[in-house]
Amino acid sequence: MNKIFTVARKETKGIVKTKSQMLVGIFFALWFSVMTAPVVKTVEESAVFDQFNNLLFYFVLMLGIFMGYLFSGRVFFNEKREGIIETLLCTPLSLRQIWSGKVVGVTIPAYLISLLTVALITIIANIFSTSMLLPSPAIALHIFLVVPAFIAAAVGLLGFGHSLLGMRENQIINLLIFGALFGALAFTKNIMAGSFVVSWMAVGVLLLIAVLLLALISYLTRYLSKERIVTTIP
Repeated sequence: MNKIFTVARKETKGIVKTKSQMLVGIFFALWFSVMTAPVVKTVEESAVFDQFNNLLFYFVLMLGIFMGYLFSGRVFFNEKREGIIETLLCTPLSLRQIWSGKVVGVTIPAYLISLLTVALITIIANIFSTSMLLPSPAIALHIFLVVPAFIAAAVGLLGFGHSLLGMRENQIINLLIFGALFGALAFTKNIMAGSFVVSWMAVGVLLLIAVLLLALISYLTRYLSKERIVTTIP
């Protein structure tokens, strides 16, 4: 466990010290949070609370996954492209320990950006609302358990793909994932314009899915090999 956290600490510090990446994360958090203001402002007063929680339910999760995707590029793709991963492969660490450490190292800053988004959405929504708006208990559970679990699952899957596939295949997959995530974020307001009300069951189902995904991806890492990774380094 200490070895995993050693790798995680290294990756987290690397992301935080890369000012361009952190500025991009803060920019997206601010930009998309501001986009939520018209949504809250234009709904009826009786529906403001539900709309506010809907925004937190969907938007914070999507942005967290999106930031995990952006940060994963540096930790997995760039290290492989530049051959840095070879240094880690020469250490006594197992592939699962390296993978787990990188997943934790990416999830931490991505989740922090998500929490910043929660704070910004809450502040902006309260500016345009006549009543006090705070996340419901179900949404709070979603933010503190489901969001980081899904970020970790998404990062873990990306990391597994980067380790298993060649550089050209990863570039194609990265473009497809980027387009899908960015499109989902851009249309947040349209998707959340409905009357969907977040329930405890919805949060519980998402949490179960995230845990199962993490377990499945962790199991699949046993099929990775150092030889496979080395042969796919350009």
